[in-house]
Amino acid sequence: MSMSYWMCEGVGIATNALKPYLDTLKCIELIKEQSNNEIIPDEKDFDIEDYLFGQLFENLADMLCHCDNTGTLNWGGNGDGEYYFYYSPSYPWDRRENEPNSIVEAHERIKDAVQRLCNLTREQIEAFIDDDIYEYGCG
Repeated sequence: MSMSYWMCEGVGIATNALKPYLDTLKCIELIKEQSNNEIIPDEKDFDIEDYLFGQLFENLADMLCHCDNTGTLNWGGNGDGEYYFYYSPSYPWDRRENEPNSIVEAHERIKDAVQRLCNLTREQIEAFIDDDIYEYGCG
């Protein structure tokens, strides 16, 4: 059996910290949107875990990637249950046209995505953002 290793490196958020701030109605709206209204969760019995881990999304970080309309934010995990939603800066010769031009712009994109699911102000989200995520996973 071989072991795989990967890196999560960039500017972003460890998403487990966001779970207490998830807004049920916002989550339901995204689930309906991503399933083309084929899945309509019951608001009274809603549990985000029912839609994670391969059910509709891999995890909360993956779900947040669906909240970003730029396609420049990624997700990854450390293999121990923590997932990261982040922007990984690229080399100038690999940059795509729509990548953030600054750390401030990366923060704004992260805040936009988080606000689609969570009841947090932009200032509160800012406190969760780590400018130096450097985690590795193995499995």
